[in-house]
Order: sequence, then C-alpha cells, then structure tokens
Amino acid sequence: MVTREDLARYLAELGSIRSVDDTASDLQQLGWLSTLHLKGVWAFVPAGEDRPSDLYFDLRGWQAREPDAVFALAGEAAAWHLGYVARAFGGPLAIWLPAKARVPHGLRPHVSLVRIPWARADAQRLGPTTALLRGKGLDLTGWASGLPAFGPEALIVQLASRPGSFRVWADLIGHLDILVTDCDLQRLADLLFEQSASAWQRAAYLIDRGGRGDDARTLLNQRPNDRMPVVSFGDGPTTVWSPDFRVNDKLVAPLQEQIGKA
Repeated sequence: MVTREDLARYLAELGSIRSVDDTASDLQQLGWLSTLHLKGVWAFVPAGEDRPSDLYFDLRGWQAREPDAVFALAGEAAAWHLGYVARAFGGPLAIWLPAKARVPHGLRPHVSLVRIPWARADAQRLGPTTALLRGKGLDLTGWASGLPAFGPEALIVQLASRPGSFRVWADLIGHLDILVTDCDLQRLADLLFEQSASAWQRAAYLIDRGGRGDDARTLLNQRPNDRMPVVSFGDGPTTVWSPDFRVNDKLVAPLQEQIGKA
C-alpha cells in the first residue's frame, strides 16, 4: 500500500518539487500503482500483473491510510478462514466496526456491515485464541490474510444476534458441529453479556444443535435476564419448535434435516 504521505516522503527524500497528485497519476499510467475505492491510498502493482489480486486490498488501504482504524472480518469471510464453510463468499465482505464507528465513504458499497454493539476496547476479544489457531495449524499472525477477524465465539454471537447478516447458512450448517466444538463457553458468555435475550437463546440453541446439549443449557443459565420470550430463527417454510430454548426454528434444524437426507 502507498499513501499520500508515503509519496510525499519519497519526493522530499529525492528533493523533487513534483506534486503528489501528479506523481500518483504518472505512476498509475506507468502501471506501478492501482487505484482503490479510497482516496489518498494506492496499491502497488507487482511486475507482470494488471491489478493486485488481493481480495482485501481495500481494507489494507484503509489500514494504511488510517492506522487507528478498528474493524474485523466477520460472517462468511471469518467462517471461511476458520474452515466452517467450504467456499469463499463472492459478495461484499462482511466486517464489524465498533459502536458509532463509520465505514469510509468509498468502501460503503463494497462491504456488508455487521452491527453488534461491542466497544472499541472489545476488539481484541473477538478473534480466536492462540490455542485454537495452533490446533488448526493456522499461522498465528497471517491466518486471516493478516487482518483482524472473528473467532468462533464472536461468529456465534453474530449468527445469534443478526442471523440475517450471514448469507451462506446452507454451507455453514454442514460444519456447525466443528464451529460449536471450537467455541470456548466462557468466552462466548462474555461476548453475549450485553446482548438481547433472543441472542442468548439463539446462541444456546446453536450450541445445542452443534452437539453440546449440556453446555448449551449451562450457557443459557448464565444469561443476566431470566426472561425467555418466544424467539424466531430464520424465515423458511418449515418450523421446528424447541421448548428448552423457546425457539421457533425455521432455519437450522430444517437445513440439518435436508443435509442429512442428502
């Protein structure tokens, strides 16, 4: 990534009086730099390539332009990097931002924003544990292409609190047992602490459907509010009622049944 500040510094080191804008324009015409969806930052183009092939080059550009920016890959991208879906998703990247933070204007059409009201200070708790990454044989610093990303617990919270924000449920359901096995129950409870009653119920229900029934009930008993409203999960034509979690499931159990038949 090359920022306006980088170009200004290089020009100053050379003693050049050329403007940054003219320099950037010339380097683009020569094929050395490629524009991003953000102003004031460009991607370096390796020799022999027309454009950078990195899926995340816009997010890297954001980091380069604003080093204090806080975000995390969520949803399909996080699930793919951790092995919970078999294929990378081709739509807009799902990202989480802290409460009240905004996506840069140029990126807005190219990302899908996952709004979960965690604070900026919570960002370090959202990723996977070092032990989990080692167990999966993933690089500790480069596992999600070097970007911050949700671990299994944060992903469960997204699925439970914003089920409509996840777009490849059919792919995920076949690996739900792996996702649930990877979850640390206490980390999950901590991330759920200020979420709604419905999020607690759906999260516990997902843990149950992933094969950890006793842990699911333990998690449900940790919720700060004893209220148990009737909660819907999905909007499919088939409904499975779970009295233990008071969930009308039109998504998870029906998909599990279809996958089982297949």
